Parts: sequence; structure tokens; C-alpha cells
Amino acid sequence: MFILRRITSESIEINTCLGDYYVFVSRERNVEEFNRTVKLWSEDDTEDVYAVVTYNDGSAIMPLYKKSHYYVMASDGRTFANISEK
Repeated sequence: MFILRRITSESIEINTCLGDYYVFVSRERNVEEFNRTVKLWSEDDTEDVYAVVTYNDGSAIMPLYKKSHYYVMASDGRTFANISEK
């Protein structure tokens, strides 16, 4: 099981259960897939979004914002991946 940990610019920590797997889509690495996924999530301005994570078999979409830090955590609390903007 994976958990997405977000630490905002105001030092607020938010944890979201991603389940058994997730898909990370970066604007920089795959702009076409990023744009397609963002359209499913929102038509609003996404200038501050650098990537999205989909989970729950693609039914849930989580935008990743530039001013926050993101870590994917394993069920035992270890950091699986740092997916913060680089």
C-alpha cells in the first residue's frame, strides 16, 4: 500500500492513501499525457501544477503543486519515492 505525503509551503502535512499502485504523470516528461489527465481533473488554470498522480484504478486524480513537497510512503512508513518538483 502506498501513501502520498504532501508538505505544504505552510508546513501542513497531508497524507492520502493511494492504494496498491499509482501513476505519476509529469508535465515535463510527458506533456501530452499530462494535458489529457489534467482535462479529466479540471479545466481551471494549472500553471502551478507540475505533475499529477492518479490512483484508485485511475478514478482519483491528485494535482502536485510547485510550492509543496511530495513523498510516496510505503505502508511501513519508509519513503518509497520523493516526487517533489526538481
